[in-house]
Amino acid sequence: MKPKNATVLTVILCVLFSTSPVVGCTIVMVSKDSVHLFGNNEDWSDRNTWMWFYPATDGEYGRVCVGFGHEFGFAQGGMNDQGLAIDANALGFTGWKRDPNKENFQGGPMDYILAHCATVDDAIRFFEHYNNPGLANAKFPIADAKGNSLVVEWGQGKLQLLRRTGSYQISTNFVQSNYRPEDYPCDRYRKAEKMILASPVLSVDLIRSILWATHSESEYPTVYSTIYDLGNKTIRLYNFHNFEQVVTIQLSDELKKGRRGTAVPSLFK
Repeated sequence: MKPKNATVLTVILCVLFSTSPVVGCTIVMVSKDSVHLFGNNEDWSDRNTWMWFYPATDGEYGRVCVGFGHEFGFAQGGMNDQGLAIDANALGFTGWKRDPNKENFQGGPMDYILAHCATVDDAIRFFEHYNNPGLANAKFPIADAKGNSLVVEWGQGKLQLLRRTGSYQISTNFVQSNYRPEDYPCDRYRKAEKMILASPVLSVDLIRSILWATHSESEYPTVYSTIYDLGNKTIRLYNFHNFEQVVTIQLSDELKKGRRGTAVPSLFK
């Protein structure tokens, strides 16, 4: 796997997370039978949120990225036409160090993974092959349409690939491999887990309820939320923690319209 059109903009991820307090983003991945869902609350102070659509090209999957800025700016997460989704949780400095036996990756890891990885196993190969500076201040939840998910993080002094066991996986703003499950230091994590365990079914409505229950209205509010249906390649989009109004997007239909970006708030009344 070789980075294509790599840029030094990968440092944006580290700068964004290291020059501000760690803020809360809640990510929930569930899978059972044919239901494979990925839900995300994006908590940040910048309300200039955008979606960018990239049709498939030779060697790259079609994909939607969501993030900040405009005119194809910084991708914070997204889903591709293979049903792979990725996002990130901000962390305090993890102690990440370069591995001299790995190639250094330069570029935006989110967009690159969405463009070149179809499965969780593909993403694992990426992280095993490259030094990724983003792991110094973030971890990466990833899930695919086959029902697999994992959280990639730097903990206990090494790369950690935390695969899902059971039907769900939750990721918030702490290094999970540094704690025993009973000691996880996050109320949002425990709230999300309690709601999943209490639900008889795993559904879009459940994920929406979890995102509502864990959203923020503080200095760093939930500026947008997404629920990716990885099997059906659909996106349910919510703007500024308003879970009463949703825009549903069929990825294949949008990719047919060509490469373009749109401001998230413009999609809502």
